[in-house]
Amino acid sequence: MKRSTYSSICIFTTIFMCLSIHSKTSEDILHTTYYNSPNNKTLGYNYVNSDVQSLYPKEVFLTFDDGPCINNTHKILKILKDNNVKASFFVVGIKATENPEVLKEIHNSGMCIAVHTYSHDYKKIYKNLDAYLNDYDACCNVIQNLTGKTPSPYIRLPGGSTNLVTSKSNLNSIKNALNEKGIRYVDWNVCSGDAESHVVAVDKIKNNVMTQCKDKNFAVILMHDTYYKYFTVEALPDIINYLKNEGYVFRTFDDVTPAEESEMIKLKIINK
Repeated sequence: MKRSTYSSICIFTTIFMCLSIHSKTSEDILHTTYYNSPNNKTLGYNYVNSDVQSLYPKEVFLTFDDGPCINNTHKILKILKDNNVKASFFVVGIKATENPEVLKEIHNSGMCIAVHTYSHDYKKIYKNLDAYLNDYDACCNVIQNLTGKTPSPYIRLPGGSTNLVTSKSNLNSIKNALNEKGIRYVDWNVCSGDAESHVVAVDKIKNNVMTQCKDKNFAVILMHDTYYKYFTVEALPDIINYLKNEGYVFRTFDDVTPAEESEMIKLKIINK
């Protein structure tokens, strides 16, 4: 009788410990597949600890679209390195194919690499859902082949998520498909204005960023690193210096926390 009671206690203790471990594991780790391509090849996973820290008092995400290019991307990377900050590059696949060493430099510099588009041809990209997803796959493949790394699951839609290039219904079908695949589309809440015209005054770019960041504790800044954007390069050191002086912590989309993602959803920066 005593032996039976002892055995029952041991069994109960073992079961309790297993359930506790399982519960802790389930609580601490969320396993999310980012995207499965048509050939069912998984492109990425996200492991998120539930005990994440809260937001920093002030955060900023520097983002650069439309590169890489042979001249200005390299200069931007040097400025970032000199200032010991990281940024996110939403790349164009065809530009990466033309400038593979520059994309590798972005990767080797520890920057976040994410998908913008492969062709940047709006008519082709937004023709229908399949056309968009094919373009997305092509850009993913270029990034992965050149860097050996899966691109971030945070992407930027060409023209932004509320562009008027395609119909609202077509755009919604693309957004819904991205959501179903665990891909977040990212807009911005601070625009540098460096794409307003062929040449933009450096002081205007700096003023745009400083003015729009003035009352924000959380900023995602839109800039570009294309061939002719020398004025973006010239404005960047002062922009970084301003952000540092204002107490911003520099973040990238490589390691977004649930708290940061929730904040961006609330601010309608992600999945608008």
